[in-house]
Amino acid sequence: MTHTLVVGFNRPYLTAVNDQLPPRSVVVLEEPDIIRKRGIDVDVPDFECLEAIVPAAYQQAGDCVDVAAQLHERYGFAAALPGLEYAVPATAAVATKLGLPGAGESAAAVLRDKELLRQAASRAGIRNPRWARVRSAQDIVEFGAGGPVVVKPANRQASVGVQLLDRSEPEQAAAAWAATLAAGEYEQVPDRELQWRYLVEERLYGPEYSIEALVHEGEIVFENVTEKAVIAGSLPIELGHAVPAPFEADDLGMWRDAIRSLVDAVQFGTGMLHAEWILTPDGPALVECAGRCPGDRIADLIDLAYGTRIRVALIQLLAGRRPELPSEPRQGAAIRFLGAAPGRVLRVDGVDVARRLPGVREVAVRVSVGARAANWLSSWDRPGLVIATGADGRQARLRAGAAASAVRIVTEPQP
Repeated sequence: MTHTLVVGFNRPYLTAVNDQLPPRSVVVLEEPDIIRKRGIDVDVPDFECLEAIVPAAYQQAGDCVDVAAQLHERYGFAAALPGLEYAVPATAAVATKLGLPGAGESAAAVLRDKELLRQAASRAGIRNPRWARVRSAQDIVEFGAGGPVVVKPANRQASVGVQLLDRSEPEQAAAAWAATLAAGEYEQVPDRELQWRYLVEERLYGPEYSIEALVHEGEIVFENVTEKAVIAGSLPIELGHAVPAPFEADDLGMWRDAIRSLVDAVQFGTGMLHAEWILTPDGPALVECAGRCPGDRIADLIDLAYGTRIRVALIQLLAGRRPELPSEPRQGAAIRFLGAAPGRVLRVDGVDVARRLPGVREVAVRVSVGARAANWLSSWDRPGLVIATGADGRQARLRAGAAASAVRIVTEPQP
């Protein structure tokens, strides 16, 4: 039997591939502290495709490499892939150790470090915002000179700790610096001390997009451009995505050039890239790039739009095979995240109405009556979502937005 090694337990990924992979063909490595904090049951796996969940340290640690080598003797892994953002460097090291296709250790290191990514992109002539490493609020003040900036961790995930500032005067800089340092991910990181570093960047303005690309030995074999919407305010939390991005056909070449330049700049080997961009008046400017399957259900939108099983295709690539992939979408697909005022949930209205609207594929509310709807501080605080399809990305986006507007999560304030 062909086995796949996944570094980092990713429930949505396993759910999506469960019926496409052989039974008991996946082995997952996960941090012992995360297994405990997330209540992951290693003895009774929830997925037919799952053989085992094995404790091993991989976040800013290499213990998992030796563990993977030992497991390889038993299972003979055909592919190794990162299930989570923090697993990208360790997975690349595992692939090298086992002689399997992968991103490459140097590329993985660059993709997990926004400072290294800025350096590599700048050398390649890719448009970047002006940036600097910071160690204090005063550094932010000196860099920004009162103007708009972005303060962010160089090596965290999911926009955790990212602050968008309209002004970089001392008061605003101090508040942003404190919020960035205080940002936490209790269930996503182990209890041991991890090292975080921070950047300040020129704040850019314009429409936001991402490019998802499957790459085989440095050659792009599939690419998609996604339109992104974010909430207003100081936190760049995604409000929705549309696939394919609604733009003029002539613009596609610009985006293809951008992702090819990035693949070359980081010397990426085999795997998947999820690169985020802002379209400025001078062209696409790189925000960041992840070396793994995208989150926020973008992979599901790609499957709906293109008729693919993109996660399975990624596993096939990492096993040394070239899957057949479409070059054009069949339709559009979009997601819109639900909102709720912070407080205790009293009731949820409109779900049945939303599900009956044209093109709606899924309505999911993640908070129950009596639970607390949180203020949005990260992507994990969003209380639900709607997914819809349409003739193209624009229609899908409108349908998802209409369905999301039909759902009302009623709350009452709490102290």
